[in-house]
Amino acid sequence: MIIRVFRARLKPGKRAAFERLCHVVSIPLLREQPGMLAISIAHPNLKRLDEFILVSVWRDLESLKAFAGERWREATILPGEADLLVEARVEHYNESYSSLIELWTATSEAIKRREATALATPLTDAQWQAIALLLPAPARTGRPRADDRRTLEGILYVLRNSCRWHDLPARYGDPVTCWRRYVQWEKSGVWARVWETLLATMEPVARQAWALAFLDTRFIPIKRGRVYIRHSARMEPAV
Repeated sequence: MIIRVFRARLKPGKRAAFERLCHVVSIPLLREQPGMLAISIAHPNLKRLDEFILVSVWRDLESLKAFAGERWREATILPGEADLLVEARVEHYNESYSSLIELWTATSEAIKRREATALATPLTDAQWQAIALLLPAPARTGRPRADDRRTLEGILYVLRNSCRWHDLPARYGDPVTCWRRYVQWEKSGVWARVWETLLATMEPVARQAWALAFLDTRFIPIKRGRVYIRHSARMEPAV
C-alpha cells in the first residue's frame, strides 16, 4: 500500500478556491481510478492556515503509476492552481506511514511552466480522427466550410487560455468562425460529444489538466466583450 501526501503552501486568502478545484475536479477523478482506496482533505491547521494537505491511499505502486505515469512522484496540478499556491510538495510513504520512500517539491513558477506545456499540446492525429466522426458533414452547396480541425484547435485555445475570441492567434483562422462554430456545436449537442470523446483519449493526468476547460468553465468569452454563462448544456448571455 502507498500513502501519497500532497502539501501546498497557499497564497493568502486562496484556500477556498483551491479546495473548490479539488472537490469539483481532482477528487472525483481520483476516486474513479483502479487501486484508489481512500482520499481526504486534512482539516485546516489554525496555526498554519496557508497549508493545504490532501492524502490519498493506493493499493500499490503499480496502481499509482497507472494513474500518474512515469512522473508519479510529482504533483498533478489543475490549470489555475499554480496561481493559488506558493509551492507544492508530494511525499510517498509505505503502508505503516513510518518510512518516507519518495519526496518531490516545486515552486509555483515551475508548476506553471509545466502546466503551460501540457495545455499547449495540439490534437494528435488519433484524437482528431475520433472527433472528426462526430462533426456534421459539410454542406454540399454554398461557401466551403473552414477547416474543422483548425477551427477546433482555435476553440480549444480560447478555452485553455481564457482569452477573448478576437485575441485568437491568426494560425487558428478567423476568430468569428471559431466562435460561431462553438455556439453551433454547443447548441446542437455536438460539443458535449466532442469533449467526452477527447477526454476519453487522454491519460488520467492529462484529463485532469483539461477538466476545467471542458467541465467547469462558467464563463465562455464571445465577441465584443460579452460573456456566455453555461448552465449545464444551455448557454445564456450574461447581462
